[in-house]
Order: sequence, then C-alpha cells, then structure tokens
Amino acid sequence: MISQIVRKMKNYLIICVFVVLGLRVAAQSEQEHLVEEQPLSALIEQALEQNPTVRMVRNRWQQADNNHSLQPFLPSVGGTARYNKSQTDSKRIFNEQEQDFSNTTSENLSAGVSLSWTLFDGLGMFANYRRSAYQLDAAELETRRVVEQLVGDLADLYFRIVVQQHRLEAAEQLMDLSRERFRIITEQVNIGTASGMDLQQARLDLNADSSLLVRQKEALQGAYIQMNQLMNQPLKNHGFVGDTILLGAPLVEDDLLLMALENNVNLVANELGMAITEQELRLAQARRYPNINFVSGYTYSRAETPASVITFNESQGFNYGLEASLNIFNGFEVNRNVRNARIELENRRLSYEETELAVKGQLHTLYNTYLNNLMMVDFEKQNVEVARANLDLALERYELGVLSGLGFREFQLGYINAVDRSLESMYQSKVLELSLLVLSGQMEEFMGRIR
Repeated sequence: MISQIVRKMKNYLIICVFVVLGLRVAAQSEQEHLVEEQPLSALIEQALEQNPTVRMVRNRWQQADNNHSLQPFLPSVGGTARYNKSQTDSKRIFNEQEQDFSNTTSENLSAGVSLSWTLFDGLGMFANYRRSAYQLDAAELETRRVVEQLVGDLADLYFRIVVQQHRLEAAEQLMDLSRERFRIITEQVNIGTASGMDLQQARLDLNADSSLLVRQKEALQGAYIQMNQLMNQPLKNHGFVGDTILLGAPLVEDDLLLMALENNVNLVANELGMAITEQELRLAQARRYPNINFVSGYTYSRAETPASVITFNESQGFNYGLEASLNIFNGFEVNRNVRNARIELENRRLSYEETELAVKGQLHTLYNTYLNNLMMVDFEKQNVEVARANLDLALERYELGVLSGLGFREFQLGYINAVDRSLESMYQSKVLELSLLVLSGQMEEFMGRIR
C-alpha cells in the first residue's frame, strides 16, 4: 500500500515539474491563453489614453503650443470710449450782466482707436519668438519623458506579474505535494512505520507552504493593483497579463551609447535648456538698445455745454508718428542681467556635461548587469534540469525507503528554488533589456520587443 501511495506522490511531483517549468520562451497557442489576456502593447496604448499624469503633461504641452505665436511681431491695437452727461445750475456775470442757467444739461462724448507697432527693440522680439519655440520643444520633451517613464513602469509590472503568476502556480503545487506527504505520513504513523516526529515535521512544512501560497497571492494581487493604477482602470481587474517572457536579440553596448548621446531625453532636455538660456541672454542684451515704435490712432470727440461760451464742439481725425525710448541709466541693472544670463548659460553647459557622464555611467552599469543576467539565464536553466534529475532520484530513494521525508523535503525545496531563480533571471534580463532601450531613447525598438 505504501508503494502505491509513493507512486501517487511521484505523479504529483511530475505535475509540479511541468507546471513550474511553464515559463515559455516561445509563443503559445491561443487555446492556452485566458480570455481576458491582452498584449503589453495594448495595455500601454490604454494607459497612454487614460493615465492622469500623461493627460496633465499633454495639457501643459498644449499650453506651450498656445504660447508660441507671432505675437512679438504683431502690433497692439486698443480702443477707448467715454460718454458723460451732467445737469447743473450755474450763474455767470459778463460785462456787469448776470445770466442764470438753471438745470442745464451738458453732454460729452469721446472715442478713439490707437495702434502701436514695435519696429525695433534690439532684436528682442526675435529672441522672444525663438525662446517660445524652444519652450514648446521642452514641453514636448517633458511629455516624452513622462511617457517613457510610464511605459517602462508598465513593462516592469507586466513581466513582474508574469513571474508572480508562475510563482503562484509553483506555490500551489508545492502545497499540494506537502498535503499529500502529510497524508502519507499520517497513514504510516497509523500502521506504525513512521514516528510522530515525522508527522509533526510534515505538518510544519504544510503550514509553511500554506503561508507561502497566501503571501504569493498577496504579491500577485498587489502587482495587479499597481498596474491598474497606472492604467487608471478598476483596481480589482486581474487576469489580463500573459504568461510568456521573450528575450530579444542581445543588445550591443556601442550602439546603445551612440543612440543615448543623440536621443536620451535628459541630454536633449539639457540641450534645450542651453538654447532657451541663450535667448534669455539675447533678451537681456536687447535692453541696451532703443525701442522704436510706430504709433497711430483715430479720435472723435463731441461736447455740448449750453452754459459755456462755446456751446458745441466736435472734432475727429487721424494721427501717426514714431516714438523712441532709450534707457540711459538704471543703476547698471542691464549689465547685471547680462552677466547673470552668461553665468546661467555656463551652468547649463556644465549641467549637460554632468548629465552626459551620468547617462554613460548608468548605461555601462546596466549593460554589465544585463550581460551577467543573460549568462545567468543559461546557468539557471541548467540548474533547473539538474535539480529535476536530483528530484527524480530522490523519489526513487524515497520509494525504496532509503530517503527520509525530511531529506526528500530538501530536494523538493532545492528544485523549487532553482525554478524561482530561473524565473528571476528571465525577469531581470527582460527588464534590463527594455531599460537600456528607454535610456538610449529607442522607443520604436522597445515597442517591437514587447509585441
């Protein structure tokens, strides 16, 4: 009877082997996928439409687009109008003759349109226009930075969920095996072939595996909640992540470095910062020159004052001319502003150099870790195969009664740990692969490797 029970336990272990090794490196058939499953690319598209942070940064981009216009080159036109009516009692003496004006009504009407057009301001209008153009580019770049951050976080969570799902399957199978082992030991104790200590140890292992299963369910649920937050969808949604991690072709460090120096979002942002500061320097220098404006206008006025010598007055007409202004002395404020702008421009250059060094250092570090993890993927796969062979051998020894339950437990945990390390190495390799693509600004390649 004991040999039959052992054979049943062996069948459970074989099932565990196939389930835990479910991390596939090739595409699976649609029949194996959940109905709710969606590819990572589709989840990213949904997140880009619904994520609040992305929507806010797009609104700021729209504001920057509204601010970039031809306004510095266009004239300003204003209009005024005024109407006044009054009723007064007055007395007037002229040449010893007295005149009384009782309850006289006076009316005054005036209106005008004025135009001012800057013809020259030390080329400040051109600097203003270029600065707003660079600020628009900076807003677009900030949108790209937020999108890259979101895409990277989603990919990290997606593949973390893939690993957590496989870990959950392994934990369920581990608990099933421990439950079966506990049943076997219980029967052995009843027939007197095992001790109570073996039974208590089996109970401890079963409880430990039950706790592991609960923690794994919690970890999987927490990862889904984080992903739902990024996608701005109901937090309880789950089951939409697949179960496959595909590693792309190995990346080349020199190519990554070349692309990073051209496309890294932080480096491009620093370049735009220098361009904006250059225009601010030109604006400060423009205040050393005079402002010349073309001014013109049209005015109309009408006044009726019965109590006055002139009881009616009306005028209208155009006016035009040039207006010039020059700052002669303002406490050297212009010179201070120019010096500060030059210092800020130098700081921008230094910031670019610092950012370039940081990007190079981060890329070299990530790439080195990436290569090591790629090697670990092969090692851990071999370890899984060795651990599986050892587990099969342990089953045979357990069936013959040569190996104790505690000894078999060590082989069981050794195999589960090997599978867990294999999953972790696959996850880290994929995340590092995508992180390097984001760092080098290759989002098209990024999207191609997640489809």
